[in-house]
Amino acid sequence: MPDSRPPPVETFGSPNLTHPYVKYSLGEAVALAKNSASLNDEPIESLGAARTEIERVMRAGGYNWITGQVALDVLDVAIDGRDLLAECRLV
Repeated sequence: MPDSRPPPVETFGSPNLTHPYVKYSLGEAVALAKNSASLNDEPIESLGAARTEIERVMRAGGYNWITGQVALDVLDVAIDGRDLLAECRLV
């Protein structure tokens, strides 16, 4: 029987990086950005592009998108080394 799991997502960083308060990883944040960008045939080829895509969706949504906030937190850690224990969008 073939493996039905999707192929791993290129995370452009450590796929084991996770949010300190929510079970959410860098791989999930990048996959979210790639899935969203694929609707417009836009490639996501860096963490910066993933962050830009999540920010774009959040602006377009017009509502409090908690998953997007968590994804941005994880991307900020990977890109800027932000300390989420001191500064987090969820707290």
